[in-house]
Amino acid sequence: MKNPPQNYLSAVLGPAHDAAVAARDPVAYMAALDEHRIRKLTPQLAYCFSNEYYGKKMREAGVNDPREITTLDQFRALPAFMTKAWHRESQSESLEKFGHSFGMHLCAPLEDVVHVAGTSGTTGLPTFYLFTRKDLDLTFLTLGRLMTMAGIRRGDTILQLFGLSIWVAGTTMLQAAEALGARPIPLGAEAGVTKALQYIQLCRPRVVFCTPSMLSQLIERAPEQLGKPLNLCGIEIVMCGGEPGLAIPAVRKRMQDGSGAKVYDMSGGAWTNAAGDCGGPDHMGQHCFGEDYCFRYDLVDPETRAPLPLVDGQVGEAIHTGMEYEAAPALRYASADILKLHVGECPHCGRFGSRFSFVGRADDMMNISGVKVYPSAIKEVVESFSPDISGQMRIVLDRPPPRVISPVNITVEAAAHVGEANWVDFAKKLEDRIHLKLKIRSKVKMVAAGSLETSNLKTKLVQVLDSAEKT
Repeated sequence: MKNPPQNYLSAVLGPAHDAAVAARDPVAYMAALDEHRIRKLTPQLAYCFSNEYYGKKMREAGVNDPREITTLDQFRALPAFMTKAWHRESQSESLEKFGHSFGMHLCAPLEDVVHVAGTSGTTGLPTFYLFTRKDLDLTFLTLGRLMTMAGIRRGDTILQLFGLSIWVAGTTMLQAAEALGARPIPLGAEAGVTKALQYIQLCRPRVVFCTPSMLSQLIERAPEQLGKPLNLCGIEIVMCGGEPGLAIPAVRKRMQDGSGAKVYDMSGGAWTNAAGDCGGPDHMGQHCFGEDYCFRYDLVDPETRAPLPLVDGQVGEAIHTGMEYEAAPALRYASADILKLHVGECPHCGRFGSRFSFVGRADDMMNISGVKVYPSAIKEVVESFSPDISGQMRIVLDRPPPRVISPVNITVEAAAHVGEANWVDFAKKLEDRIHLKLKIRSKVKMVAAGSLETSNLKTKLVQVLDSAEKT
């Protein structure tokens, strides 16, 4: 694969960046990037300080004049100024005080907000992401870099199968594709798998945007509905996001073989974050395509909250900051994403720079008899039994994590060719492998393929039983 375009960082960071890339020097590369970050962060801190919410947070942290923050180390030593819970509290307060739920941390005049995205609000109040015209243009720019890396071209037909309701991956992503000059068809996941396959047959898209769950269902149902497998439908590029799994070799292979396309694992859209892997046979981490505008991997220790050295191989919770954002910026936003940082040359595409891998979510981490485990680690072990499993599983808990009583209950769908007579032995093999790899005890229940409910949007890996389900 050819080295993806990197000229935008060369223009921004200058000779120091070019020398670091030429020398393949990770330390020099990060030093050049850090100098750029503090140049951006100094005016951004001043901009946010005048806001009621962020000004109070800074003063509580001992910052009475944002001009006091002159180094990246000083910035990284500051506490988190926003979490998802605080985000929702900020929205509730602004609804009561100003009659809108766009947050006390809205820094731009409300009349300058031209685009709204957010979450579904399935666990409470929706979380809104707001964009001024400048924010939207920068989002289109950074997402456009990501799409260009994946090989999307002007004039490409794209079938948009992410949820269109409110998500950043919906309308925002669709508009970014239009800004690139592509031709997205806004069907959305809400239309369902049957309609999606009909549109694949009618419109012959070169590109599909969807979650891994949706792609899995398209692969499964195409032979019956279209009379041929999905990998013969001419799809060349699939950009997936919203769920873990594509970093697991068995899942990745199943998606690539089943679709006949290069499958890219991507994240971003909010606060000018745009990242994606380079589509190789193995997942090498997500390349960062918005580093001139977004500080995505400001890693801290999840427990002590102390900043961690930003070096190759470092693992920590990511603090997210949009460095030039206007509307309702992420400023030291504790994302709860546990990331592993990679700095250096990508083994697949050869691009030199920073990448990150998702390890898990801080709020999903389970403590099982003293062993800390992320759900994605359990899924990776289960997926090692492919193709004898369907790819669907659930970790079933009596109460929300982190404390989980051993053994952890796991429901796994057997592949259609694995007969029920073999399920007991198969479950025992799974339990033994999980114990060997993760040092935890589990109780595996095998069920028939198609038994577990799936979603066209996001399929949850962990199911917490309510009181009725427990009885």
